[in-house]
Amino acid sequence: MEEIKVKDVMTRGVLTIQEKASVKEAARIMADCNISGLVVTSSMDTLTGVLSEMDIIRVLDKDLDAVKVEKIMTSPAITIGQQESLQRACQIMKEKNIHRLVVQTENVGLPGNAKSAIFLPFGILSISDVIEAVSKGEHILPKN
Repeated sequence: MEEIKVKDVMTRGVLTIQEKASVKEAARIMADCNISGLVVTSSMDTLTGVLSEMDIIRVLDKDLDAVKVEKIMTSPAITIGQQESLQRACQIMKEKNIHRLVVQTENVGLPGNAKSAIFLPFGILSISDVIEAVSKGEHILPKN
């Protein structure tokens, strides 16, 4: 049986929010788009973290217009390459006790210059994506 790759089950495209945005704005985006997390970027669009519903729940007693995403996000973001196995992704989520991984593109830096390596957010792999794959009969873990 062919090994299932992250790219086969991930959600393509990434909704981002800048780390200086308010938590209220992040909550609005998440509610409008019916999603449970956002990728957080700096003003230079570099990946700095992930914001989840649980992060927001923890500050509901605060003024959400005043609290900035950077103060409550999980950082650094845990990432995985799109060619990695789904089994490895599940192992990372289990070990780190997280519900989503940011899926990175392949190196888009300057050719032949390892110091210029740039990896951009390409998608999200969430527990929901894994559960959907399982519900369709995909075998994520090898059979013993």
